[in-house]
Amino acid sequence: MDSKEIRAATFMGHIAKSILLSPQCKAGVDWLENHFPLLRKWHRFEYDQHFDRVNQWQRMFSGVYPSFEAAERAIPAGKTIGFDHAETAVFLGQKARILASDYPVLFWLRQLIGPRTRIFDFGGYSGMTYRAYAPYLDFPDGLEWIVYDVPAVIAAARKRQAEAGSTEKHLRFTGDTEDADSADIFLASGSLHYCKRNLSDYIRPLKTPPRYLLLSKLPLTAGPPFVTLQNMGPAIAPYKIFNADEFTEEIKSLGYSVLDSWSNPDVSCYIPFHPDHTVREFTGMLLGLTPKASEYAEKVV
Repeated sequence: MDSKEIRAATFMGHIAKSILLSPQCKAGVDWLENHFPLLRKWHRFEYDQHFDRVNQWQRMFSGVYPSFEAAERAIPAGKTIGFDHAETAVFLGQKARILASDYPVLFWLRQLIGPRTRIFDFGGYSGMTYRAYAPYLDFPDGLEWIVYDVPAVIAAARKRQAEAGSTEKHLRFTGDTEDADSADIFLASGSLHYCKRNLSDYIRPLKTPPRYLLLSKLPLTAGPPFVTLQNMGPAIAPYKIFNADEFTEEIKSLGYSVLDSWSNPDVSCYIPFHPDHTVREFTGMLLGLTPKASEYAEKVV
């Protein structure tokens, strides 16, 4: 097979995958299985087997559980759980791809970054977001970008930074959420749903809470909150889906107000055999702590 044939086969594979993962195809499969229960039973058995075997990143989900603990108990024995392990501390790489859902975040960072801004990047992994955004933002000399994550991820990130002799003077890593104290911007992009604790549990103990909360890729639903499981490849992790009103009200109770919100149509959560729990698009929002923040956001918009 020559290079042209390989490219054509790859292209057709992408098309086939897009069709199979489309809402229309999923709706058709649900209709068939509702009319033929044995087909659903076979499909569920095959899917569960595949879900347990997958060892590469595929963004697969399984099951609906009432709590984080219940989801953890459902993970098969012997499976690695979550990000706090050597194998899950490096598999996502060094730099994230820019998606459509990143542009509202970039917009607000452009407006909010000042000469001595401190950004606390919650669940920022190896500094992926920092490196992805750097070409699109002008970082002043006084900027500090602090990445927080679990111990294994932070240890691996620091090791890579030391070995590479990193020139990323703005970037440092921490395993202590107290470093969010007095931050100007608390950034959480696609990380809050992996946490057993709620966002307020991290913000409330701070002496000086961050002025802004810049949140992206949030799985919010109008229905009751629940937890599913995500197979990330090298590990399986509980994955929280938040009730939109409860999530927003909890943050408002800390003294924040919503300054802006947007949809992330490029990020979704489809759980096979649970179509009523599909989150078709995730959400982003900017929240400000003070009246001045609200006034500033209105002027920018």
